[in-house]
Amino acid sequence: MSDGIVLRNGLVFDPANGINGEKMDLCISDGRIVEKEGAGAKSIDLKGRIVLPGGVDLHSHIVGSKMSLARAISPDYHRLDPVPRTKSTRSGVGYTVPSSYVIGYRYSSMGYTTVIEPAMQALKALACWEELSNLSNLNTGLMPMFGNSMLTFHYVRDDDLNGLAGYLAWVLRAVGGFGVKAVNPGGTYAWAHRRNIRTLDMEVPDWEITPREITRMLCKAVELLGLPHTLHLHPNNLGCVGNIETTLVQLEALRDIRGHAGRKQIVHLPHMSFESLGMVDNGSPVWNDVQSGGCQLAEYYNKNEHFTVDLGQITMGPAMTMTADGPFQFSLYKMTRGKWASSTVDVELPGGGGIVPYEYRPSSPANSVQWAIALEFALSIDDLWRCAISTDSPNGGPFSKYPLVISWLMSKKQREAWIRRLHPLVLERSIISELDREWDLYEVAITTRAAPARILGFSMKGHLGIGADADIAILDSKTEDTDLSKKPNRIIRLFERTYQTYLGGQKVAQKGKVLTTPYGHVSTIHPVLDESDWNRMEKELEPLMNSWYSHSFCNYSVPERYRLPFERKSILDATAISL
Repeated sequence: MSDGIVLRNGLVFDPANGINGEKMDLCISDGRIVEKEGAGAKSIDLKGRIVLPGGVDLHSHIVGSKMSLARAISPDYHRLDPVPRTKSTRSGVGYTVPSSYVIGYRYSSMGYTTVIEPAMQALKALACWEELSNLSNLNTGLMPMFGNSMLTFHYVRDDDLNGLAGYLAWVLRAVGGFGVKAVNPGGTYAWAHRRNIRTLDMEVPDWEITPREITRMLCKAVELLGLPHTLHLHPNNLGCVGNIETTLVQLEALRDIRGHAGRKQIVHLPHMSFESLGMVDNGSPVWNDVQSGGCQLAEYYNKNEHFTVDLGQITMGPAMTMTADGPFQFSLYKMTRGKWASSTVDVELPGGGGIVPYEYRPSSPANSVQWAIALEFALSIDDLWRCAISTDSPNGGPFSKYPLVISWLMSKKQREAWIRRLHPLVLERSIISELDREWDLYEVAITTRAAPARILGFSMKGHLGIGADADIAILDSKTEDTDLSKKPNRIIRLFERTYQTYLGGQKVAQKGKVLTTPYGHVSTIHPVLDESDWNRMEKELEPLMNSWYSHSFCNYSVPERYRLPFERKSILDATAISL
């Protein structure tokens, strides 16, 4: 065993291994947690400080053309948060859409070590891989989008499940993807035809297929391949008052699908706060009639195990909304009458995604109700192992506000203080003031570490067991500080900056200051098909792409030279699938 590090006398919270505040030592060697220390290992006495696995954020927008476009349209934001260079770090800007370098710095100073980009345009994957060379201090993964691709529609229309699975496998390998994302299935394509899709059984123009069929076949194809992460589904009607009904119908439409190898969860619902807008009795779908649907979703969640969730908590203050849901972004622009940018992506997103700067205001009745939705849900569910904290950064607010979100969940005192700042309608249209539950550190560790790692299918992330990646966050808090509900400001300070953060066994941050800027790895899934099936896909996809795309088939894949420095490839044996 090579020399390493021993972290002694830490108060460890590691839910994946059932460890709830136990005083113990951790041994690190070659970037992993090991059973015994090496002969020359360096010993560090933590003196009872709280030790957590490195944070795992399964839904945060960190790279891609939409980030570049958002930065371009918001120079006024950059001036509000300049980030000077240090001996260890480069200069940049922060605020709602930080520079790539600053994203990595701020995550690591908060104790996060793994962040997933949940919405990559596959055709623009090369630019994402190039941008990753400016994103240090983090392990990442990229999720290509398939919900409005004409190639997806082609296989759905032909009821060719195996062909669709082959297409997903081909794209994941070609662009270095980690999972499958669907945004407003069929709806963004319809937007290119000046239409919108409001129900699951409305037909997509030109194709005679419906969002229900698209969603079900994508879900079945993901399970057929056995991808580690389930279908990552942004439902139809996001951001529309009353859309909780659409969300429940869409989840129910998938409930009968059998999970790969018997797994119970077959779909992930991201940013649930935007998909759980209720409507008052006898109301109409306008913002004056909005109410929280958080408890309604929680009731369904507690009765059904087939899906997982992240919160998408809005945080009040400036945000930058960005999504491949073109219709929603246009409706937001019409509300704000401010800046708006949209970009189409060939045949994979012909209706275009949108970017709109937005500010959530405590004085706004609608924003106040939105604030309550995710909190109401999170404080009402039974199984935290299917739930992850997120702000859908930067949509609900920047990820740098996670400490504030955690304080709301851990402290009723903090929630009451914020309720007094919000519009009184929040008390009429939600039950947030009635909820006494307060999460403890163990539950926070579940929803920021163990649960998101499990939802993503990571076996070496989100825990501190033997063989795990040595991604570790040490909070500058002693044993007596574990009961924090009456100290909300203390909660924020604890999670704003760690005492130490380790990435793969290397100390990258100390007391909030970034010490070094190593590059993490990019997790990719490499499905292996039978040779004849692979030949079938290449034979089918080449003429389709050359006919439909402005981009050539031979230039679609991301070359290995861009991927080799970062890629951690997981080989997935899918040879049993007959295409």
